[in-house]
Amino acid sequence: MAEGNRPAFPRYLRLRRYVQFALVFLLNARFNARFLYDLRGVCFPALNCWACPTAAVACPLGALQNAIGDMRAAFTPPLYILGSIVAVSAVIGRAMCGWLCPFGLVQDLLARIRRYHAQLPPWTGYLKYALLVGLGIVLPFATRVPWFCKFCPQGALQGGIFQPLLYADLRPLIHEWWFLKIGILVAFLVASIFIRRPFCRSFCALGALFSLFNRVSLVRMYYDREACTDCMWCVRICPAGIDPRRELESMSCVSCMECAKCPFDAIHVETAFTRHDASPAGEEAGP
Repeated sequence: MAEGNRPAFPRYLRLRRYVQFALVFLLNARFNARFLYDLRGVCFPALNCWACPTAAVACPLGALQNAIGDMRAAFTPPLYILGSIVAVSAVIGRAMCGWLCPFGLVQDLLARIRRYHAQLPPWTGYLKYALLVGLGIVLPFATRVPWFCKFCPQGALQGGIFQPLLYADLRPLIHEWWFLKIGILVAFLVASIFIRRPFCRSFCALGALFSLFNRVSLVRMYYDREACTDCMWCVRICPAGIDPRRELESMSCVSCMECAKCPFDAIHVETAFTRHDASPAGEEAGP
């Protein structure tokens, strides 16, 4: 047992915040192509806008939309992009959202301003799938325009703000779309103070893709009902605003693994090969 009669949890769970900050730097480590690296031809499994002047890698969702648009001219499925998403998701599920996403970090930090947070209606969890199909697949194919990127708050934060600041020749090109995109960003930033991760839970099309593999990924979560005391600690600590006792491994879980720090050792991080024989948690959960 750990200090204070609390069970010891894996040390790597203490590293999540450090990993999030490190990824913000590493994913945006290209300064005029002279510092570190320029890998914008490589898709990294996180929502990181390649319109940012310092972006070092490509956003898989932006690349996917452009590839879908190009399919109208030459019917070539985006196998590399989808394959990379599936390969990573099959191993760690939606842990990209909980550990690697820069906009997830922004929402986590803003949520710390308030102790108590409002809940979103369960049906809003389905919106991200509608946005994935509509703005991420159908419209890009029909118009060859990456429509989700036009509304993405992460794109507004990284590209919409820093591009005009650094390049004066772009400022005269600012028009209504820019103000709409900045307005969407501000709305999500303010909402993140009152609701945990509102963008991740209801609007992120990339998170919708990742979530499809939460229940079949190699890295899994296990909930021990017998060890649980229903103290609600996991519910209060969850950055996704879900109830890990019922929704662990659901498509709403961002696999941050914070609940695995349970003071009664009721939640564990395991693999598909080592997990307990008990029924998986989250069987009652929605999207």
